[in-house]
Parts: sequence; structure tokens; C-alpha cells
Amino acid sequence: MKRRELINLEKIGITDEIRVMAHKDRGEEKIRKYWRGDEIFTEYRINKYMVARVTDGILKLEIYYGKDIRNNDEEPRGILFLHAKENKYDTYLLKEKKWSRAKLENLRMMEYSYKEEYKIPLWCSEEDADTIRRYLDENGGAWRAINSWQTKAMHRKEITEIDRVMGQITETPADFGRWVREEAFWGQQYLFYSAKEKKAYCTACGRTIPVKMKSIHNRRVICPECGRKVMAKSWNKQKYLSDRQETALIQRIPEGIIARIFSCMKVHEISNGWKARIDILETDRKLYDEKMINTRDYEHALFKQTGILRWCNSQYINLMKRAVVYPGNIKEIREEIGGLDAPIEEMLKREKGRRVGIQGLLRPGEITKNLIRTGLTKLAIEGMEGVPIKAAKDEKTAQEVLKINGDRINRLKSINGGAIALGWLQYEQATGKKISQKTLERLEDRRIGKESLGVELRCGVTPERALNYIEKQQRSQSDVLTEWKDYLEMAIEERMDLYDDIVRLPKNLHRRHNELVELRNKKENEKKLRKYRKIDREIRKHINEAAIYYWQDENYMIVPAAKCEELMKEGRALHHCVGASDTYMKKMAAGRTWILFLREKKEPEIPYYTIEISMADDRILQWYSKYDRKPDRGKIERVLRKFEKSVKDRRKKEQIKSA
Repeated sequence: MKRRELINLEKIGITDEIRVMAHKDRGEEKIRKYWRGDEIFTEYRINKYMVARVTDGILKLEIYYGKDIRNNDEEPRGILFLHAKENKYDTYLLKEKKWSRAKLENLRMMEYSYKEEYKIPLWCSEEDADTIRRYLDENGGAWRAINSWQTKAMHRKEITEIDRVMGQITETPADFGRWVREEAFWGQQYLFYSAKEKKAYCTACGRTIPVKMKSIHNRRVICPECGRKVMAKSWNKQKYLSDRQETALIQRIPEGIIARIFSCMKVHEISNGWKARIDILETDRKLYDEKMINTRDYEHALFKQTGILRWCNSQYINLMKRAVVYPGNIKEIREEIGGLDAPIEEMLKREKGRRVGIQGLLRPGEITKNLIRTGLTKLAIEGMEGVPIKAAKDEKTAQEVLKINGDRINRLKSINGGAIALGWLQYEQATGKKISQKTLERLEDRRIGKESLGVELRCGVTPERALNYIEKQQRSQSDVLTEWKDYLEMAIEERMDLYDDIVRLPKNLHRRHNELVELRNKKENEKKLRKYRKIDREIRKHINEAAIYYWQDENYMIVPAAKCEELMKEGRALHHCVGASDTYMKKMAAGRTWILFLREKKEPEIPYYTIEISMADDRILQWYSKYDRKPDRGKIERVLRKFEKSVKDRRKKEQIKSA
């Protein structure tokens, strides 16, 4: 497409139809309403007109402005030249006498005027629109077809490169769909039961079985048929259930390695007898070179502004991508590329439904490889996921790496333990305190690590006793662990005998915890109050001035605070800041503001609202209830207005009396 040849192509010119339409379109005066006043503008029907013709294999488009035609100027403002075979386009702007590579939607051929508006930005006859669509092989209106084609032409190099890589990808394995259904959702299986009908459907084995169950909704149970751990769901409470899982298929291509990421959804519905429906959608592709370095990410999305759904370059490379990886072809890939000398496919088969970091899987460290070869697959995967594992990097044997002896390694392998079980075995070897295999399994299953029981162990509580104690509390495990740790730390501060079971294993942990909290608060308050004695003396000097704020009606009463301790109690009761520091106390001591307590007369001892009032002009500065909120706001506002009026009236009476 030589520009000298393009400019000499035969002119198309406007049609009689366009000429008549433009001259008839004289515009209509309208008014815009603005806050600063009315604004008059002219509204026209059509702004630009376009004609099209294919000449010498090139699509030529001429664009005319209605304003020019009405002024008897029939020269086009711009001429577009589109060459479909060469995927090139160019534009000549006649008024400016210059060439432009801008797309049609970005072309500026005349100045914008806020005094003019148009209903139709660009008009093209249906015949010319058909010419454009056929030539460009695009759909939609003329404007959309041109811009879509120009976008693709502009990014042709990028599209060609993406398609070159995508063309190397082979078909998904025949058993991939079966693998997703049976193994990708391995840990997300359910037992839908009906206590009334005495039957249940297990999604793990796909069987309907007779059962006798009561209320076990949302509890982990063992399927009596297949022995799998599943989540129980009541037919009456659960009508629909869905799970999402990201899976990955890793394939060898001439370019290197491609990891194809699929978003999978498993749906169970009561209307379908709880049988699973699986939806699989490929969303991302990650390209790795021969050294297993992630070089490019692709996503299936809308390409640029074309509205076309296709494979595109992703904006960033996600090195932290995790998914359940299909193990069926991993061994062949390992044998082809080298470097992956650990049987990671065996690890994936054993750890069904477990998401792994793809980068860590394709570039495992020496410790990870060693763990896989030893058969400690769960520990290996946790290491890939960033779980801290206390292991030695520069050692060779499993005993040297894990810092436990052969017997303990066998115990770890027998339960396929992870970082938690390893930590307990390292603790056992370091201290000589024996942990039974059953206790080790329970600790691993409940995800209770050595660090979670640090204080308890120092107090002489064995892991087994700790487990039994946690289970007896019949509360959330995380809540019990947090509260127990806090309780023991407070007990240590109080110099209590932590080797006495009554102290370290209290029957009612929650109550004993709260008692120590109250004791600690009491001591802290006493310490604070000793510091506030001087402020209290200053506050007492202004008590008589604050007496004017005593007030009551048939439902409410307002009482001025008299000392620092009252502010502290108020702040604790309503969980706000009035007694958290000496800020408000110092204001009272200086006689600038005063703190008032609003109470309901039926419950005068229960804090309701805290008020700060200016002593200079009796103006209420702020008023808040529990957690700095304002319950019954409208009602309380009326009460406070009534209170302010009463104070004002009393001030007047005092002034009259004084006069």
C-alpha cells in the first residue's frame, strides 16, 4: 500500500441521497438545564456520512461531514484505505493534508463544539455496509466492522505469535474428564441423608445406602459403604450444593512445557438425586521453557476492544498459581525433559484432590525431591506450598534432612504425615517424651502443631492430655486453643501453680479465663487510679459547677460524672474511649467540659449513653452509646433537646437570682 498510489485512486463522492439528507438536517434548538443556568444547543440528526468502494483490491472509505455539505463543501474530511490481504490500513486527512495511523473510532477530523449534538455519529447506506462486511469478513454495523478489523490488523503480529504457540497444544487426554469427576474433588464429597426415609446417597462412591442417622448436618462422618470421610448434609436443609476447583493439565510442546488451567465446578441438586454435574472451562495457559522458568501467561478473554473471545497475553505472570494437577502424563514429560528426577506423578496420585503450586512442582528443590523419593508426599506438597518445614538443606539422607531417626521416619511415612507430625516427632526425639502413634495421628488430623501448645507443654501437659481436654470443651478448636493459651499466660503472671491439674486444666475454661481477665483489669485499674489521684482532686473543685447538669424526666435521667473511676467503668461497659486515657479527665479537671451519663430510669445502673458537654456555653459536644453507635437516635435527640432547654432555663433563673 504505497501512499502515492492510494491518494490517486478514483474519488467515490457523495450520493444524491446523502446530499438531500444533509440539506434537510437543519437542526433543532434545545435547552440544557444546568445549576448555573440554561444553555442553548442545536441537535442534528446525523454528524458524518460514509461511502465505500472496493478498488484494485483495496477498500476505500470517504467520510463527509453534514455541516460541510450544508455549506456546499463536498470534499471528504478523511479517506480510509483498508487492505485485507496485507492486514494494513492508512488514513489521509484532507483538511490537514497529513496521513494518520489512528483507527476510525479515534480519528479527529474536526473540532468538537459543545453547542452541537448529533443523534447518529456516522451514517452509511445498507448497500455500502454490506460491501464493508463482505470485504473485511466482519459482522455488525459498518462502524463496528471497521474498528474490529483495524484492531486485529493493528495487533496482527501479537495475534500471530499467540496462535503459533497455541497451535502446538495437543488434545486433552481421553480420561481427563473422568479424572476431574473422580479425583479432582477428592476432599469435597458428601453424604446426603434423610433421617425420615432412613437412607443416604454418598457422592464418593455413588451409592444409595440404608442408614439410621439423626441430626449430623455439616459434620464429618465415615461412609459405611466405601469408608471415605465425607461431609453429612441433610436432604431437608440442603437443596443445592456447588464446589469449585482449579485443575491443571501439563503438556509437552516444541516450545517447552505448557500448563493448562481449568476452572471446574461440581454441582449437586436434590432434583437430580444429588448426582454430580461437572462443568469444565479452560481459563489460563502458562508457558515454561526448558529450564522450567515461567516465561509467558495466556488467558481466554476478550481481545483488546474487539469484543472477540480468544486466547490473549495475560497482563502478568502468576508464579503462585495453585491447582490439582492431572498425573497421567507426568512420567512421560519427566523422561523427555530431564531434571525432574523425582517421581512427582506418584506423589500426585497419592495426594488426590490436593492443590499444589505449579512452579514448585515443575522446579522442586532438593529437599522436596528427597521427601518424594522417601515417600513423604504430604510433607513434600506442604513444602511446595510454603509451609515452614524444619529440615536441613545440605544433607543427603532422609534422617539427616528431617533430623529424626529411621524409626520415626517410618512412623511419619505410615500416616503420610505433614509438617505438623514432623514437628511432633522432632520434639519427641529432642525431649525424649514419647508420643503414641494414635496421638500423633490425632494431632495431624486436627492440625494442632507443637507451636499451638507451647505454653501447655511448658506447664507439663502432654499432647494426649491436651487433645482430650480440647475435645471435652465442646467448642471451636481455635477458640479453645486461643483462650487456653491466654488463661495459662495470665496464670503464670499471677504465680499460680501450673503443675496442679485444677489450675492448668480447669473444668470450666471460659469462666476461669474471664475471672483472671477481671483480676488483671482490676489490678490495672488500681494502678491507673493511683496515677489519677491528682486529677480527681482537681475534678472535685468543679463538682458544684457540674451540679446544674443533674436532670430527669419521667423516662430518663442524666447524672454528671464525679471521678476518674466512673469514666473508666463507663468506657469498659460501653466499649468506647471515654475512660481509656486521661483526655476527658483532664478536661473535667480544667473545668472546660464535663462527662454526663444518660440512663433509663427503669435501669439506672446500666450505662446507656455517654455525653460530653461544654461548661462554657452548655453545648453538647458529642453523645454516643455502645461501640460509638447511636441506638434510638431520634428519641434520644428529643431527650437531649429537652435537657438543654432545662439547663438554659436554670441558668436564667440563676442570673435573675444573682441580679
